[in-house]
Amino acid sequence: MHPFGRKVFESRDQEKANLYSYERARCKLEGAYEKQFRANQKAWGFYRAQAPWYRRTSSWWVVSAKREETRLRRLEKLIADSAAGHRLDMLNPAAKK
Repeated sequence: MHPFGRKVFESRDQEKANLYSYERARCKLEGAYEKQFRANQKAWGFYRAQAPWYRRTSSWWVVSAKREETRLRRLEKLIADSAAGHRLDMLNPAAKK
């Protein structure tokens, strides 16, 4: 890295950097969210069988919501889709024609 690039990188705002999922070292469902998800064995089994990028991205979608009601609604959607055996629509590549 060039000295100027290193200087800019080191002067970045850590608070802002943690807002983006790709900047977070770990992003997973924890506590009550994970407990609620594990309660549905079929959904949890499907979710755990998915690729790490999908689990990371979908869990970030849930926990990144600002309001608790939104987080719970997103978690319910993730559980329902997983129980049905399919990924969230926004993370499911469109089928090729």
